[in-house]
Amino acid sequence: MKRRDARKHIFNLVFQTEFQDGENAEEILKTYEMEYADISEDCAGYIKDEYKGIFGNINEIDDIIDRYASGWRVDRLAKTDLAILRIGVYELVFSEDIPDAVAVNEAVELSKAFSEEKAPAFINAVLAKVAKGEER
Repeated sequence: MKRRDARKHIFNLVFQTEFQDGENAEEILKTYEMEYADISEDCAGYIKDEYKGIFGNINEIDDIIDRYASGWRVDRLAKTDLAILRIGVYELVFSEDIPDAVAVNEAVELSKAFSEEKAPAFINAVLAKVAKGEER
C-alpha cells in the first residue's frame, strides 16, 4: 500500500475520532485495526504512528491551525477540513521524513477526494503558511 492510500486510512481515523464521544484514541485505533486486519504490518505501523502522533500533539496542532487559518477557528471548521489540516500540520511540523511540499500536496489531494469544492484552495493556503512559518 502506498503512503497516499495509508493517508486515506489516517484521514478516516482522525475524522471518526471527532464523532466518538467518550472513546479515546487507543480504543478507536484498536477497533479500526480489527476492521482492517488485511493491511500490511508496515502500513499498519505507519498509520498507527501517524494517528498516535496527531493525537499526542493535538493541542499544539490545533493551536497552529487557529494561528494560520485566517478568520477560522478549529471549532468552526468542517470536520473533514479539520481532519485533513490536522494530518497536514502534523506532517509539516512533527514528521521529519516527509518533505513539506509532499505534506501540502497530499493534504490537498485528500481535500479533493473528501471535501467541498473550495476546500483544496483553503487547505493549500493554510498549510503553505504553516510551511513558511508566516503569521496572519
